[in-house]
Amino acid sequence: MKIGLSIPQLLDGESLRQFVQRAEALGFESVLAGDHIVLPTAGTNQYPYTADGSFARPAEDPFLETMTLLGYVAACTDVIKLGSTVVILPYRNPVVQAKMFASLDVLTNGRMICGVGVGWLEKEFDTLGVPYADRGPMSDEFLEMFKILWTEPEPEFHGKYYQFDGISFYPKPVQKPHVPIWVGGHTRRALRRTVKYGDCWHTTRQTPDFVAQNLPYLHQETERAGRDPASITISLKRSLHFTDIGIGERGSVRTGGAMIGTTQEVLDDVYYCRELGIDQLTYDFRVEGIDQSLQVMEHLADRVLPAAERLG
Repeated sequence: MKIGLSIPQLLDGESLRQFVQRAEALGFESVLAGDHIVLPTAGTNQYPYTADGSFARPAEDPFLETMTLLGYVAACTDVIKLGSTVVILPYRNPVVQAKMFASLDVLTNGRMICGVGVGWLEKEFDTLGVPYADRGPMSDEFLEMFKILWTEPEPEFHGKYYQFDGISFYPKPVQKPHVPIWVGGHTRRALRRTVKYGDCWHTTRQTPDFVAQNLPYLHQETERAGRDPASITISLKRSLHFTDIGIGERGSVRTGGAMIGTTQEVLDDVYYCRELGIDQLTYDFRVEGIDQSLQVMEHLADRVLPAAERLG
């Protein structure tokens, strides 16, 4: 069982450097960055992971641009994997986006994870001039383009939203055949997208039981596509709150599927996740500032990470 961390919403480079370097030193598998460009001042009822559709963070919460942030933390680390959880595909030009991931994979000697999603916040799409209703098919087309650009010597593509030919695209990613694609989402369409384009199903804000209930369908579709189900990693991302270490407020964790419990309960949950077929867990901490983030990380590494590593 691998364990990764979501990069906290910190603005100063020194705190971010401390976080990712400590995560690397403690042996976590990965550090992953979320993706928002703008947030609506009027709020939203579209967020899929709260009961009332409200987003768990206020509109003034700062989000550093994802690819810029990954470039910064890449320069601060040596071996830990880096990626997005998840980059919203329609927000950026697909050829430039493919170039960003390929460039970072080269500069990190093959440490990138391309976590992708279709997005959910209509106001953000409107602000960026991207058609919200087309986000699903547009994302599928982008993923097809990524693979072509990353692998073919003379890439060519003719789709509904983008077309290109007569070009070269170098450098190619270090990882072969390409940067691993982790597909976010919790719907059956997201599962089918995983089967067609992905190396990992990276669902967010769900319970382990939800994941287990959807694995038969994922395996069925994988086999139907002629793929080995074992070729797709299963990853679950959710918030983590230890109730027995005196850090953070239990009530601050509002998102669905959160792991809230004592250290022993967190350990039991890790074992349970592995039994269900989950291969990777990504946690975020709803705490204040770098000091509390480091405290929770240290506790997780000391008490939980060794057990997870023994699970393989």
